[in-house]
Amino acid sequence: MSYIDNIKNIWKVVKESFDESLPQGVSDLWFENIEIISFENNCITMTTDFRTGYNVINQKYIETIKEKFSEMLGFDIDVELQLIESKEAPPFDYTPMIENAQGIKHTETERTPTVVIPQNYSFEYTFENFIVGESNKFAHAACVAIADKPATNYNPLFIYGPSGIGKTHLMCAVVNEIKKKKPFVSVIYISCEDFTNELIESIKNQQMEFFRDKYRNCDILLIDDVQFISGKVSTQEEFFHTFNALHDNHKQIILSSDRPPKDIGHLADRLKTRFEWGIIADIQPPDLELRMAIIKKKAEQVNIDIPNDVITLLAENLRSNIRQIEGAIKKLSAISFLSGKSISLELAKDCLSELLVGVEPINVTIDKIYAAVFKKYGIKKEDIIGQKRNKEIALARHIAIYLVREITEMSQENIGKLFGGRDHSTIKTSCDKVSKMLNDPIFDLEIKEIIHEITGQ
Repeated sequence: MSYIDNIKNIWKVVKESFDESLPQGVSDLWFENIEIISFENNCITMTTDFRTGYNVINQKYIETIKEKFSEMLGFDIDVELQLIESKEAPPFDYTPMIENAQGIKHTETERTPTVVIPQNYSFEYTFENFIVGESNKFAHAACVAIADKPATNYNPLFIYGPSGIGKTHLMCAVVNEIKKKKPFVSVIYISCEDFTNELIESIKNQQMEFFRDKYRNCDILLIDDVQFISGKVSTQEEFFHTFNALHDNHKQIILSSDRPPKDIGHLADRLKTRFEWGIIADIQPPDLELRMAIIKKKAEQVNIDIPNDVITLLAENLRSNIRQIEGAIKKLSAISFLSGKSISLELAKDCLSELLVGVEPINVTIDKIYAAVFKKYGIKKEDIIGQKRNKEIALARHIAIYLVREITEMSQENIGKLFGGRDHSTIKTSCDKVSKMLNDPIFDLEIKEIIHEITGQ
């Protein structure tokens, strides 16, 4: 076996070591196309034809690769990564000819592909490490379809939902997947605020021709937080024409917002109409089961073991967004490492007390539910959680159980503990009974009024 073959075998081990620290699928995304071509003067020369991977590795991983090679070989190693032209440049599968601002036409393979991404872009956000649940499965499916065949069935795609629940993850995943499969496609991913600022600078510096050429000739345009276009007349005018140019040329457009198009104030009707031309996909805050799955996945990614009772505690209390969950996992990991203590309920509660500053504790919400049921039906907490079974108490108990499940999303097992140690099947029966009773519009209104009194929503 030659020396270069030995280096290639070591490279396999180095690649595998990244699988332990990177989310699932990320290692293959960046490192799969790399080839070792030479080893001279203690310098390993590697090549890749994946431009985005080349940029990511040189920015984030090249020093780690050098360290791993040096450690395994026993002496200092330098590593150089070179970008080469793809041996199999894929044909451009949208518009075969592109016309720039000067009217010069060229084929897709004759131009230099571009990737414009925001500062907060994450190369590690992929479809493989996106946790799918009821609250996000449609948006996920639409993004996967776009990454496979852009500008076909879902154009434009408009994703909306509260902050921190996965919109950016999906948009980054689309970019990562497309650049992996179609490296010659030009992609622009930008926030609405940066788009506006760039437009202002272009007007000031008399560079509008360059601005329009850049945005109207890309293959895929992704704009984050498009709600910030509200009230900006000049930006709306320019984006209207950019949108038309891209859509007419069968280019993919993906937009994200914290609200649907119809709720974006001070937005021109012609833009609202265009935002609604394609598919609108909403992402809601994750439900209890999805939050538990996310916590387990995040724990795996940082190599920490979280007991099931701690996972339940975190999932029941961290209900607002995924970033809050990620913050809790990182904090738990750091506290456990620094203190030398294994993760426990006590440790998790201390962590939560800081994360939930300004957020109503779940026990306070439950007390409000008991108080609201007493106010409405005159049944005390002691009777609700007790063993009495007369009709009035049984109804109040069913409603209280339903409200706890609906408002707090606690697990049926933990709700059972609150209500005198009842088992989860009893809790499920109570929730099912109240759900059926909601078919009565008067009862449905009654329950909604109670929920509003408790939550203010």
